[in-house]
Amino acid sequence: MHWDGALNLRDLGGLPLVAGGASAPGRVFRSGAPEWMTTLGWQQAAAAGLRTIVDLRNADEVGRRPYHPEISESARDPFTVISTPTEDPADDEFMAVCGPWLDHPRSYADNLRFYPARFAAVFRAIAGSPGVVLVHCSGGKDRTGLVSALLLILAGVERAAILDDYEAAFRAANTHLAEHPHLARHFAETPEALDEWVADRRDAFDRWLADFDVTAYLRAAGLDDTELDALQDRLTVS
Repeated sequence: MHWDGALNLRDLGGLPLVAGGASAPGRVFRSGAPEWMTTLGWQQAAAAGLRTIVDLRNADEVGRRPYHPEISESARDPFTVISTPTEDPADDEFMAVCGPWLDHPRSYADNLRFYPARFAAVFRAIAGSPGVVLVHCSGGKDRTGLVSALLLILAGVERAAILDDYEAAFRAANTHLAEHPHLARHFAETPEALDEWVADRRDAFDRWLADFDVTAYLRAAGLDDTELDALQDRLTVS
């Protein structure tokens, strides 16, 4: 699976389920900022059935920058973009706890605690959108990793596979930042440093997964059983 230029693109399908089998491929993808995609990449995404893009970024992160490829005016026409930011950088209380940016699973519980309505909007968008869905933030690791993990939990994906998916996305994001140091807030400059970062984050991610009840959280945030079933069906119904 390849969409030309796509940053940190991963299919949430093909992951082992606790009940046996694997999550359905080609239904939900995750990535970093789609502005890195070329016109060919957008054509490949359309051919893969992509119709809805769920954008987790804040408004000031959205849009083409000089270092992004130029694309045809019609490249993104087939897609519906739903803006569902999962944080509020103007919220001083949130920033004091999770700022200056979400970059570690130890902050996931606080992010969820601050903004249940925002996360409800994200999952309603995923549940109710036609066609294939892409969920993304800027780097495709933490905000996207958090949402992806919740979706994979609902689908019944094995915990180790959820951890592996997070680790793969984190490593890919680090590689991208290392190749574009002018964009990097920070990145691991050596393989040893990266391994230490991954081990620390993977441990925090595992502890968060062990304690979090995603179904109860989303119900409390306002999702009903029909919406929860639709989320599960995204990755399990053939």
